[in-house]
Amino acid sequence: MMTMLKPQSSPYTVPRWLKWGGGILAGLVLLFLIFFIWMYTQINQDRTSGHDEAAEFAVQETNLSSVEQIETYNGETEVFVVKGKASDGETSLVFINEAVDTVLTDVKQADILSQEQLISRWSSSCSNCRFKDISYGYEEEQPVYELVYIDEQGRYVLDYFTLSGESFDQRFAFRQNN
Repeated sequence: MMTMLKPQSSPYTVPRWLKWGGGILAGLVLLFLIFFIWMYTQINQDRTSGHDEAAEFAVQETNLSSVEQIETYNGETEVFVVKGKASDGETSLVFINEAVDTVLTDVKQADILSQEQLISRWSSSCSNCRFKDISYGYEEEQPVYELVYIDEQGRYVLDYFTLSGESFDQRFAFRQNN
């Protein structure tokens, strides 16, 4: 008489529920990744909308021959700050209100205080403050630096300075909720 052998199971056999669970988890991760990439591109597209047109407008309407950097300042109106080089090699900042296709002002980089010098001046006057960011802005029809920091009282502060480094009459301080 022949004896029947019990089939051996493979050590690589995975339970059915684990296969389905792993498949569903992989599908969810893939969907999340696709959603994250889509959100990132949409947000970045909104953040940089108008930059190409501003660069083109700056080259056409000013003496800039090349554009190095473009920033957007959202103040009373949206202002594009275009940094570039003129044909003579001098670096300039051009402030553009694209809503009305106007060059608000054109400032030569050599005529203004550098961001590093302004930060150095500011840090000596506010020793217990934590620096966050500096950027160009346009307030009350003049170009300014917008300095962002946390002051001694823990407030989030937006402070404005003229491009020559003088204090501007505008400052916003926001108390942080912990």
